[in-house]
Amino acid sequence: MADISKLKDKAGKGTPPALQVTNTNLRTPPRDKTAKKGKIEFSVPENILDEFALEAGKRFGFKKGSKSDLFVAMWDEYQSQKTS
Repeated sequence: MADISKLKDKAGKGTPPALQVTNTNLRTPPRDKTAKKGKIEFSVPENILDEFALEAGKRFGFKKGSKSDLFVAMWDEYQSQKTS
């Protein structure tokens, strides 16, 4: 059975912060709105898709949107080479 004798009673929990203490969320400027996003769909061999997803995860983290981030990075690199 659990030993609850070491738990604090409710009276020892502390007091809430003073009313004049607030965060600065209202003073920070709003974030810039990003460009509206569209969908792109095309088919590639499954092994290429798996490699692309793995590379996106390595570069941008294994999170939602990493493949889109990799595609945008590839596009930016293409554009920079095209203008050079």
